[in-house]
Amino acid sequence: MHLIKPLAMALSCLSTGALSFKIRAFSGADCTGSAREINVWDNTCRDTDVPDTRSFRVLAYGAKRQRAGFYRYGSCMEERQDWWADGGSDTFIIDRCVTLNFDATAYGSVSA
Repeated sequence: MHLIKPLAMALSCLSTGALSFKIRAFSGADCTGSAREINVWDNTCRDTDVPDTRSFRVLAYGAKRQRAGFYRYGSCMEERQDWWADGGSDTFIIDRCVTLNFDATAYGSVSA
């Protein structure tokens, strides 16, 4: 029984180190419409199982020196908006709603 608590703490520390950022993605502007929570891992492009996203609410920051990118087209290569994902942005702030200029179909995290 005493082993479970330290093990759970160790696993939670490991899982937060790999997470770049977590958002609640919305289909409409100003955090309206259907919503879904999404994790984006450090140094990855997430372009599968992603809802069309017009706005999002930041739920958690990721590792230091990571940038969160929101891409209009899949594969994280063209037309994007991006911010620091580690708390160093004046826009990408926990509990703030951010509306994009387009519907994002992919999200990425890149070391800067």
